[in-house]
Amino acid sequence: MTQPDQPDISFDAVVETEDERLDREWRQNKANRACRGALAAVLTLEAFVMLLVPRAIAQTSTGLTTTKTLILVGFAVVLIFIGAMLRRPWGIAVGSALQILVLLTGFWEPTLFIVAACFIGIWLYLLNLRSQLAGTPGGVRMLYSP
Repeated sequence: MTQPDQPDISFDAVVETEDERLDREWRQNKANRACRGALAAVLTLEAFVMLLVPRAIAQTSTGLTTTKTLILVGFAVVLIFIGAMLRRPWGIAVGSALQILVLLTGFWEPTLFIVAACFIGIWLYLLNLRSQLAGTPGGVRMLYSP
């Protein structure tokens, strides 16, 4: 039991030295960069899938139009561009918004709903992994990181 005028101080508390703090920050920064690289790889793979979609759409009853082709090629270019911009603070948020657009491509070819669900699952897993390893905030705040 402690005296009312004495604070309860635990001597088991670990005090982090300056070198340990710098090492921890270095490891968190490295984990953050690695996760951003994996997220960029996911966006690049999605771009390749978008470039393969016209082949699948051409065999449907509605066929492939010039408009659909230009939209899909433009979307692939946007995915690659945002993959390169993931190092920016807003990059992960824009990449997350693009996941919804990838899901919407399923209306042109229904099997793309399954492919989009796989990519979204990988995207969410990497965001969760980044949150655990790099110590980024969870929830909606994980989409913006200065």
